[in-house]
Amino acid sequence: MHEHLLERRTDYPVLSRATYLASHTLGAMHRETPLRLARFAELWAERGVVAWEDWAPEVVRVADLVGSLVGAPPGTTVMRQNVADLLGDLISALDWTGTRNRVVTSSLEWPGSLHTWSQIGRWGGEAVVVPGSADGVTLDLEAMVAAIDERTLVVECSHVLFRTSTLVDVSVLVERAHEVGALVVIDGYQAAGTVPVDVVALGVDVYLGGSVKYLSGGPGNGWMYAAPSVSQRLEPVTTGWFGQAQPFAFDPENAYAAGISRFAGGTPGVPAAYAAAPAYEALAEIGIAAVRERSQSMTQPLLESALERGFTVRSPYDPAQRGGHVTIDPGDSGRVHDELHRRGFVVDHRPGVGIRVSPHFYNSLDEALACLDAMQDLRA
Repeated sequence: MHEHLLERRTDYPVLSRATYLASHTLGAMHRETPLRLARFAELWAERGVVAWEDWAPEVVRVADLVGSLVGAPPGTTVMRQNVADLLGDLISALDWTGTRNRVVTSSLEWPGSLHTWSQIGRWGGEAVVVPGSADGVTLDLEAMVAAIDERTLVVECSHVLFRTSTLVDVSVLVERAHEVGALVVIDGYQAAGTVPVDVVALGVDVYLGGSVKYLSGGPGNGWMYAAPSVSQRLEPVTTGWFGQAQPFAFDPENAYAAGISRFAGGTPGVPAAYAAAPAYEALAEIGIAAVRERSQSMTQPLLESALERGFTVRSPYDPAQRGGHVTIDPGDSGRVHDELHRRGFVVDHRPGVGIRVSPHFYNSLDEALACLDAMQDLRA
């Protein structure tokens, strides 16, 4: 399906050097990225401080562009260095001192997020971490819903689980959270760029992620959407001068910028925005729906072939419940992973679950199945 997308392989140089099946951990760089970075440098070299006349609008344009890939309206997405920065500022913008002082999250979340949530006790908050399902593959949605009550300030969950690629039905959490007046924060890192997302239709309050993975935007490009009705009432402790209503007034009194811009922080990572733009533009042109169809046309045969070979699969069988990668344990996965790298297969290993394999739109099914052949050979 969508075989014509293979014509874009030449846009991603690493594909000519390796069997690259690791877009779930670092998306392939677009060939235009060095040229955009050179343009950033040329502006600096030729215009000096006046380069901000080009840089500042480009940062805003790129923020809106990545936002559009998850269905966010213009002006509702901000970019920062990474999700950790954004999550920390978001936490600082909430009042944890009242009786509504809990975050409900899952043990299957990205560890960095769990580390951050574990610190809210400093401000009077309490983290309720709900164990995942018994098999460790899926979220226990019933238990998550049961944990949400009038003491809940925030419900936080990944849209796609990073270890197993489980696609979570976040609508269930949104419904329950809003029933009791809690905010919903969704980590879309493993969903953006491979799963169609409409943050407005989902009704989430905050949706955040980064660009290192399927978006192929590279490091330094964290982003966050917040519904306008939510962002306007949040007051982060760290604002930075770009988070001010009039940054060039240099007023010592704090005056938050309108909406999501109050989370802009200090001087933006301009080179990162320039680097990300070509990959975002390519995805916008292709359409995430086509990316999803292409992905599923490869991940399902990959999963079924892994099962036929007797491998353990730690991802949902149903493609509608799975993101862009499949987690496969052929046995002795750490060693097999290392040997795959020596043979030119770029995948990654997560202890306790296995090897993650993610054929993206620029990959072929033959590449994914060749990886399985190599796993079988190495296991023998």
